[in-house]
Amino acid sequence: MSGLAYNRMSHTEISAHEKMSLFSIVIEMRDKNLPEKFIAEAIQTGLEFEGVADLIKILAEEDDSKERDEIVADIQDLIIDCGQTEKIESPYINFEDLEAVAQNIRAFKNSLLEIINSHGGITKLSKETGMPQPSLSRLLNSSSMPHKEFLLKIAKASNLSAVQISTPWAK
Repeated sequence: MSGLAYNRMSHTEISAHEKMSLFSIVIEMRDKNLPEKFIAEAIQTGLEFEGVADLIKILAEEDDSKERDEIVADIQDLIIDCGQTEKIESPYINFEDLEAVAQNIRAFKNSLLEIINSHGGITKLSKETGMPQPSLSRLLNSSSMPHKEFLLKIAKASNLSAVQISTPWAK
């Protein structure tokens, strides 16, 4: 993981006070109805990566619901990024092709959203995948390349095959 720009903390760097601070935030996260799986992964990742720990603390202090949703989505992205054990090669895209690729990704996500809605919507998918609703909304409403892990969780919850959900743009 040396290519990633996240600062991995050694367990000796994390004071008991910092650990307790993160653990106390768990209750607040649960009270905000975040999925337990997400909370557990966030805290575990926060104990290893300083940036995630910082975002968890910011989340606990944030009052604005839209900003909290963005922070939750950022934490979910970092959980996946920090969990990478090997470098994943993304397809090279020429600058001239960016607009066409973005349109293709958007079309793929629109069709995926139709499938999700036919299976009960984003809220139901959030419960089935353990992924926070803000993370799913961000994934589905942007033109960014999705993480394969996101797509595989969605496929499993929606009873789709990996082939049906695969896209050459997934990172």
